[in-house]
Amino acid sequence: LAMRRLSRPRPGAKVIYVAPLKALVRERMKDWGVRLRDRIGSRVVELTGDAAPDARAVESADVIVTTPEKWDGVSRGWRQRAHVRRGRLVVLGDIHL
Repeated sequence: LAMRRLSRPRPGAKVIYVAPLKALVRERMKDWGVRLRDRIGSRVVELTGDAAPDARAVESADVIVTTPEKWDGVSRGWRQRAHVRRGRLVVLGDIHL
């Protein structure tokens, strides 16, 4: 619901979904890749150590599904990466403390 609300007032804003394991990232991609694309028209991209889409795919995505390790590495260069600066909602999913 928050993801949907974010897309209306701020076009270009990104949702970052952080899952603790690559397997959970893939699970989200299977589920959301179809749901969000078909129902809302959002573009979802996987950003992990195994899947590194080109910069244009990440830049045009509305939702980035990633692992903590990958997002840590990507977000450290936030000044050079517009997609990091456009992140407006970060969701930490399936985190076990």
